[in-house]
Amino acid sequence: MNERTLQDILEWIVLGLLIAVAVLVVLWVGGWLFTFLGSLLKGLAGLVWALLRVLVPVLVVAAAVYFVVRLIQRPKTA
Repeated sequence: MNERTLQDILEWIVLGLLIAVAVLVVLWVGGWLFTFLGSLLKGLAGLVWALLRVLVPVLVVAAAVYFVVRLIQRPKTA
């Protein structure tokens, strides 16, 4: 009753191969996409690093100046 013909078996084999090829194509495209995205994020990280290398010392100096000015302007109590 549940006999499979040669055509049924071949259809299942071809379907399985098509699914395997589709999965491989998706993985291949995903690999290229993540490679591009990784390069983009690496460039963004370089930009952030360059900004931080400049901004952190500027902020440290600004904070030091702020506290010195605040210390000088504090009213003297006798």
